[in-house]
Amino acid sequence: MRLFIIALLSLFSSLPLAAQGAEAQKKFAGTWEAKLKDKVICTVRLKAGAQISGETQSCSIIVDGNGDLQEPDSTENSDRPPSHILNAKLQSDTLTFEEKNEDEVLKFEMKLIGDGQAQLRILDTAVPIKPIHFDRK
Repeated sequence: MRLFIIALLSLFSSLPLAAQGAEAQKKFAGTWEAKLKDKVICTVRLKAGAQISGETQSCSIIVDGNGDLQEPDSTENSDRPPSHILNAKLQSDTLTFEEKNEDEVLKFEMKLIGDGQAQLRILDTAVPIKPIHFDRK
């Protein structure tokens, strides 16, 4: 009986963490778009579940030497299939994930900055890229 009570206590003590994870996932779940001059330059779709998952699509992130966004030359990425996000980790209002781009692994950090608003940072780049603003559709 004592073992059962201890197991039950540990189950109840983990419930708030599971609920917190589900609540955090709900804040991120949905379709997020980054725009430059009213043109969508990147879409991130996130789904809540046992673990948050998702994909990126049509991302044309081009920056100058100062890390400022530049308008893409064309819509060359619009025909490319979505890229699945990998190793997603959610901590409070920050989601970190990776994406494999050919032989390179890109690392990202998406941080909520308001209701339906987030900033995406591309980590470990040769040129520091300024945070990119996303709005949830």
